[in-house]
Amino acid sequence: MQMKEKLSPFQASILVYLIQSGVTLFTLPRLVAEAFGTNGWIGLIFISLIVNINLVLIWLVYKISKGKSFFEIISIFPKWITLPVSLFIAVVWMLLGVFVMVKFSMILKVLFYHNVSLFYFFSMGYILSYMLLKKDLYQIAKSTVVLFYFTIWTVFLLAFHLPEFSFIRLTPFIFKGDTDMLKGGLSIYTALLGYELSILFIHLIERKQLKSLIAGNSITCMIYLGVTFICFGFFSFEQLLREMYPVVTLLGYISFPVLERVESFTFSIFGLKVLMTTVMYLWGTKELLHYQFKRIKPNFLLIGILIISFFVSFIPKVIKDVEEWLNYITYAATAIAFMLPILLLLIVLLTRKMNRKPANE
Repeated sequence: MQMKEKLSPFQASILVYLIQSGVTLFTLPRLVAEAFGTNGWIGLIFISLIVNINLVLIWLVYKISKGKSFFEIISIFPKWITLPVSLFIAVVWMLLGVFVMVKFSMILKVLFYHNVSLFYFFSMGYILSYMLLKKDLYQIAKSTVVLFYFTIWTVFLLAFHLPEFSFIRLTPFIFKGDTDMLKGGLSIYTALLGYELSILFIHLIERKQLKSLIAGNSITCMIYLGVTFICFGFFSFEQLLREMYPVVTLLGYISFPVLERVESFTFSIFGLKVLMTTVMYLWGTKELLHYQFKRIKPNFLLIGILIISFFVSFIPKVIKDVEEWLNYITYAATAIAFMLPILLLLIVLLTRKMNRKPANE
């Protein structure tokens, strides 16, 4: 992909943050409590460190390949090898982007807008996605900076709960209770997915590539950690386990003279973050398919992806079905996030050793 301008480190950090920040935030404190038990918020620190290790692997691919893009690296293989792999990754990323938006739309309808059809939510989401995906990555990144300033203020709403926060509710025990650290920890890890898309655009960051990616992940982790910590000190541990969406309940305790339902307004604003997650996963899908089918015009390819995504959105009928879909999809996406940098690193090292020329030239 040719670009006139590269991403600044700040733009890259904000882009990673907005891709990662998803609808799982509203259930995250409960998931953390179920996975790690009492004071489970500490476990988020270890999860974030694992993500950083994965980001280092992505950076090593970029560094050892001397700034080559993902597609330049895999060009040593013929299309019959790269095609099935690219299609698999593209399908996983497309489905993940779609069902993140579907889940958010269903929760929004169930909690706040009972009489609004999902068709309108989906239509609005895909129209906005198309408007962004028509632009190149630099233009999308500029949009994310605007959205960042428009949404980041919601974090400061946590300050309203500090008077009700109690360290006694945290208890002196760490990781006690009916825990499920392996499966639960994997579910929490999926809440940080999105960073793996940086493997497609790390070469487009003008400088400080590794610091930019880690900074983006750090912003996400600090917000997740802050929200989870407040929830552990605001609710009792047993109450936290019973809350389906503890963050929505948390926001429900805030009241302003000019705004009656703070949680509904904040949840709707959060939709902008979900939109960027969907946009970037569909962007990754488009890039992979465009590499394999270069004869198809990018705009036609984009319209095809959006049409397929739109119809897929209506397959699950209830939130439970969406969550089942997301479980399998996020496991596949996690495997991709771990395996892809390792495979690319091996390819780069073998290519340097064998000094091979691209097979597609």
